[in-house]
Amino acid sequence: MQFQGQKSGRMVLIGVWANRNWILGNWIRELKIRSPQKFKIRWVPTIYGNKRFIERFLKIPIPNEGAYFFSYPTIFAFYHNLNSEKFSNNSIVLYPHNEPEMGSLSEQVLILNKAFKVYFFCQRDFDTLVHHGLSKEKAFVAHCAIDVDCFEVKEIPKNENTVILASKYGPRKGLDLLPEVVRNLSDWNFIAMGKGWEHFIKESGLTELKNFKYVEFNKKNRSKYFSRARVFLSLSRLEGGPVPLIESMLMGCVPICTDTGFARDFINDGQNGYIIPTNPTAQYVVEKIKQVVLINESTSKNVAHLTWDRIARFTHTDLFTINLKKKRSDLNVKFR
Repeated sequence: MQFQGQKSGRMVLIGVWANRNWILGNWIRELKIRSPQKFKIRWVPTIYGNKRFIERFLKIPIPNEGAYFFSYPTIFAFYHNLNSEKFSNNSIVLYPHNEPEMGSLSEQVLILNKAFKVYFFCQRDFDTLVHHGLSKEKAFVAHCAIDVDCFEVKEIPKNENTVILASKYGPRKGLDLLPEVVRNLSDWNFIAMGKGWEHFIKESGLTELKNFKYVEFNKKNRSKYFSRARVFLSLSRLEGGPVPLIESMLMGCVPICTDTGFARDFINDGQNGYIIPTNPTAQYVVEKIKQVVLINESTSKNVAHLTWDRIARFTHTDLFTINLKKKRSDLNVKFR
């Protein structure tokens, strides 16, 4: 039965305020742009990962609508525990990647089976959760999308000896071996594009290396430096994506990426890039960069379909299905 006060036909998009200008926030804003009447946005102050005592008191009200989109599983878990009737079987939950705050896989499956659909960034997480009991009907590999203003600048020539990295700085990014890689490839240029790298760059000695450059991650730099670079490098130990992988591939960069997230979904190892183990040695990475000359296959053809319009289409389809099931349920109650 429809929750009292709920409206049909519309969806609330729920994201974390701190992520509003990053990937998960961008997902929400892009959906809103493509359906201004159907979707409304609510930002919450935390992912509700049980890391802070104050989280239990930060209960931002969620408007009553026909359906809900949660940008992180722990946010869905928090609000579902507050009101299971309101959020059961009419919520879409975005699953970026597995994190400790989500609990064990069995705990995740228990709560995610309460959702209508779970959108996974990668096939690997889809397979893992389904294997542990998530209903296959509720699981969907959504991947992510490439912004319309992320495009190759044809006027910028490719520099065959340029490697680019793109991410926020963090302990799971595997950057401890980067200084040694840069030192061992003095005839290559390395560009780190991101946020929060300053302390690491200073402490690691990268500031002293003439073949290393750090620039802010923004839309202008993204198109400029991805267009210039020959190689995209990701050394991360945990990813759902990484999203810069698909952005760089669209602009002709050859990816060298750790075996995380959706790397295997888009990289054909040895054909359009290289998949390397997590925690590789610096020398292993150096050798893979040198082998980029062997890659001749197009990198863009495997990712060109990843648009926000595509994501909006299947989200609208799911919203339509949620509403249809509600109408059928209401009719059954009415004529009982």
